Amino acid sequence: MAIGRKKPFIVMTTGLFDLFNAEEKRFVIGHEVGHVLSGHSVYRTILLLLVWLSTKIMWIPLGAIAIQAILAGLREWQRKSELSSDRAGLLTCQNPEAAKSALMKLAGGSNLSQMNPDAFMEQAREYEGGGDAVDSVLKLMTTLPQSHPFAVVRVAELHRWTESGEYQRILDGQYPRRASDKDASVSEEASGAANSYREGWSRSSDPLVKTIRDVAGGAGRAGGQIFDTVADRWRGGQSGGTEGDGTRN
Repeated sequence: MAIGRKKPFIVMTTGLFDLFNAEEKRFVIGHEVGHVLSGHSVYRTILLLLVWLSTKIMWIPLGAIAIQAILAGLREWQRKSELSSDRAGLLTCQNPEAAKSALMKLAGGSNLSQMNPDAFMEQAREYEGGGDAVDSVLKLMTTLPQSHPFAVVRVAELHRWTESGEYQRILDGQYPRRASDKDASVSEEASGAANSYREGWSRSSDPLVKTIRDVAGGAGRAGGQIFDTVADRWRGGQSGGTEGDGTRN
């Protein structure tokens, strides 16, 4: 873990230190430095405070529901922040195999000779799209309280990011500098985040995600049709009212 904001420090357990080789340790340290440089500690502190607050107001039904909704959103953000820091770890060690093996060890194995990376990736694909609606609900309920994505998901996301070419572009020096932060647009960043979620949903073949996506898409199309209909009538009324005496009803 990484703790602190103005003078942060990194904690590594002795078990992890003994388990990982030098390249894997470099990945872990880069991961934690990624948290520090990205300012994730502020949101993590908010999450911890809300967790503490939720235990104090559980007797207030509506208050507890409101806090739990906020906590669910912050936990989802926290899981996404782990994926971002995995990328930082890979950029630090610059060894995709070391990053993959570190995450595989975190999943519960110390003997890599008994681990099959291809089988691990297959598990990630099964997790993302396998099963029926009941499996999807169970997966959702299992994921919601987690602070980190499952290791198979982290490996799959890191592999997808590497294959996209973004990893190599950063190694080639094609990335935004902190000096340009003042020119960054919050709306553009928010739009980019929304597009990232949309792409993730479109990739998933999970039955529950597909259902939500189809319902949301249908609602969006219906809303667009209603908007177009109202806009057309408004434009028609506007043009009709301006004919003749030059007034508009």
